[in-house]
Amino acid sequence: MLVIIHSTHNKTLSWTRGKNPNKYKYMHYLTVDGFYPRAKQLRGVFDRRFEEPLRARTERFVWDYWHVPGEYTQLRTPAFQYFPQAEYARFHRHLVRFGREQLGCHDISPPWLSCYIEGCRQEAHQDLPHGPIAFVFSLTNWKSRKFRGGETFIVKPKTLIEPKFNRLTLFNPALTHGVREVRGTHDPREGRLVMNGWFVNPRPFWTGPLTAAEVQTSFDEGLANLDPRKLEPGFASYRMNISTSGRVTGIKTLIDTFATPAMSRSLERELKGIRFARKKAASRLTFPLRID
Repeated sequence: MLVIIHSTHNKTLSWTRGKNPNKYKYMHYLTVDGFYPRAKQLRGVFDRRFEEPLRARTERFVWDYWHVPGEYTQLRTPAFQYFPQAEYARFHRHLVRFGREQLGCHDISPPWLSCYIEGCRQEAHQDLPHGPIAFVFSLTNWKSRKFRGGETFIVKPKTLIEPKFNRLTLFNPALTHGVREVRGTHDPREGRLVMNGWFVNPRPFWTGPLTAAEVQTSFDEGLANLDPRKLEPGFASYRMNISTSGRVTGIKTLIDTFATPAMSRSLERELKGIRFARKKAASRLTFPLRID
């Protein structure tokens, strides 16, 4: 279930984030450092397969040199096929769990493992309609890098995001973005190495005794009076604590891509007034909301 509201507005999207729902810091991307506990194990798989350049191993023949003039130049391979099955499955579960709990997105697109060496880059582009949130997970040895470039850039507002090791970067894929050209190395082990894709399938995710039908009814009734003419386009996700009486006792904005903080605060007030079914135990719900 995803609540989609159609707006008559047409504004440029931005990302807003804050430490608490009442104090906003304007941003259009989000980074999570130290994201995955087994990042070194994933990186180790890559390094071992390139440590003997004169040895022809089958694992070295899986890379696609993806070159689209004026758009993309990089080495890429499906991540789920590259890593050992159990090792990749652990990472996949970790990333999907994060998406459900923090974004209200229940799955990810099949991620690419991308390697950038001399001359590799992504020109400015937009990713539509892949998913509401793009992700880049870095396995790059950024501190000891021997190359120049490799940062994710966003054109407006002008931004450079370093692909530090074990950093997850999230951003609105509708913003024009790309990757700065890598210069200085032909060795894959010294290049920019990332997994990238999109969070998809946004719908509420919760723990507790509420049923899907009860959640659907509560949101249908609680948001029925929203005036589309007063809404801005964007995507947001909210964390809601629901008591046994069905009242919302706490709400926090996890992410939002609205142009102004007033929009998200207004939606928080609406969501806080929603009533859910009475239950013997409390529930905790992550709610994604997209306004077109």
